[in-house]
Amino acid sequence: MHLVWIRTEGGKTVIEDLEVPSTREIRGYETPVIPITGVIFRTAQPEVSMDFHNAPRRQIVLPLQGEVEIETGDGDSRIIGAGMALLADDVDGQGHKSKFSPNDAVTLFLLLPDELDPTQWRVDTEV
Repeated sequence: MHLVWIRTEGGKTVIEDLEVPSTREIRGYETPVIPITGVIFRTAQPEVSMDFHNAPRRQIVLPLQGEVEIETGDGDSRIIGAGMALLADDVDGQGHKSKFSPNDAVTLFLLLPDELDPTQWRVDTEV
């Protein structure tokens, strides 16, 4: 499962692609269990653009209907739509811009424990 990870490095928000490994099961591909501390459903979400802000907590953001566009201070941006996942982990530093659209979007937030280490999912770029 592909994750777009936004995190703080040197006081700035950066974007990194992660890949949670999965294995083929009878009902499709499945990741190992990822521990969470809570779940938030946001419904009837209006279309909204937010200036620079930090993630309110470590969380995986899953648009169920609609999308969220994130942008860093360096202008790097990604659009996360249904079937995609954003690991929002820039809880300090410069933060990021967000645009949720369209009106009436539905988003699921999976709250993560502090001890979860996303570096275990880094994509190996060595040849």
